[in-house]
Amino acid sequence: MDTTTHNIMVSYISPPDWYNDVYYVFNYTICIMQFFGFAINLIHFSILSRPQMRSNAIYRLMIGICSCDLLTQINTFLIFSPFWIRDSSKKEEKCYMTHTYFDALLYLHGTTVLDITQRAASWMALFMALYRTLSVMFPLNLKIQKLSKPIFAIWTIIGVLIFTSLTTWMVQARRIIREYEWDYDCNKNEIPLNTTRYGVLIPKEDAEIQSRLVSIYGFIKALPSLIDPILTVFLILELRRASKRRKNCGKCEEDKTDNTTKLVMFVTISFFMLEVPNGFSHIVNGFFQNNVPVRTVSVMIPVFAEILPILNSSSHFFICFLMSSQYRETARALFRLKNDKCIMVKECRFTESHHSVMQVKKI
Repeated sequence: MDTTTHNIMVSYISPPDWYNDVYYVFNYTICIMQFFGFAINLIHFSILSRPQMRSNAIYRLMIGICSCDLLTQINTFLIFSPFWIRDSSKKEEKCYMTHTYFDALLYLHGTTVLDITQRAASWMALFMALYRTLSVMFPLNLKIQKLSKPIFAIWTIIGVLIFTSLTTWMVQARRIIREYEWDYDCNKNEIPLNTTRYGVLIPKEDAEIQSRLVSIYGFIKALPSLIDPILTVFLILELRRASKRRKNCGKCEEDKTDNTTKLVMFVTISFFMLEVPNGFSHIVNGFFQNNVPVRTVSVMIPVFAEILPILNSSSHFFICFLMSSQYRETARALFRLKNDKCIMVKECRFTESHHSVMQVKKI
């Protein structure tokens, strides 16, 4: 073990004594919540994938968001699961900074996919709000109205996935898995290991450029959350203008397009706080490369913030159900909750009288 690797491992973070116990309990909590979140998103996806829903660009983007949320749930479970994924048969291994090779491999590539899916969902929600805002503000502009076509939603999803994959690869490409023959026990004493374990780290020669890229990546992560409030304000203002226009025209009922706008607005708001912790973590890691206490806080915050994607993704089903009549009708039809219409049939009985027969025919 060279001294370069040793120093990187020592100076990375220094979590407090309570962290390991709290982190272990948190893993159990988040895994239980993921079962419910995953089930809700499966129901949400089954409704959105119906033909009548796919014909709408907004719901096609919602399908993309839901797909990313499902992948996020799976990856979060694999990375954080304390059940069958983690090798923690020995008590002291809970304090180790190193991992088994499978855990290290899962952490390296799992966090890469997790970053891509989480970022993609946030950017899809941002573009959904942007397209809706533009189409409502410029209803007579043909170029703007093309953004509302379903085919454009597909190209948006593809473009977002390419963008998030490239930006994530920018910061993940230099991470490597390295062998360790030593670690720390729960009392923070350096101890030799009986078997070789592994850690995910950045080589020293790439540390400087990596810190700059991580800072840039932090801004990219936080950018949707910074733009979301602006779009939300525009949507609220446009809803008020639409309400005034209806009053001037003497219309009292609410326009269906307003419900769609409100749906987009609430989904956008649900993403507002999602990227702030992760963006903050990356920015701090880039600017405070050698500050162990600050980096420790910056690592701990996004770890516990992993509960936010579960709450956020689970809320979309309820938002759509409350805000969209089309979504409710599709859900009721899919799960056969829609009451069949009762048709009353009157029975006409013919009598022997010719006069009665003629009366029935007239009826």
